[in-house]
Amino acid sequence: MTYWKDTLLIGVREIDDQHKKLVGAVDALMEACAKGQGRVVIGNTLKFVLDYTQEHFAAEEKLQAQYAYPGMAAHKRQHAQFIITASALMADFEQNGPNIALVGKINSTLVDWLVNHITGEDKKIGDFIKSKGG
Repeated sequence: MTYWKDTLLIGVREIDDQHKKLVGAVDALMEACAKGQGRVVIGNTLKFVLDYTQEHFAAEEKLQAQYAYPGMAAHKRQHAQFIITASALMADFEQNGPNIALVGKINSTLVDWLVNHITGEDKKIGDFIKSKGG
């Protein structure tokens, strides 16, 4: 199953490219799971998502500040909550190892959050930046 769709594009190339990397990592995990290899890649995927989202969120927040995006504070809180959620999944992995329940949690929390956040909140940022000539 591929989670990336062009409907996730927000129209800001830097952010769109970063979103593709994030969603691509989750796509690769789900593909590995479908082939019975999810246990092998789950730890690396969680680590990548945790590391890369921090870089990505910093880039998004920098753009929001640059364009004086009015929803920046609320958006930043959403990012912080995502880091907490992803960190809890990593802790689960470290404590219990790779398992099918964890893959289900990743699918129902990380994937849903990423897709909903991009299509809802990040699209608003893209629209705002484009309205300001960015």
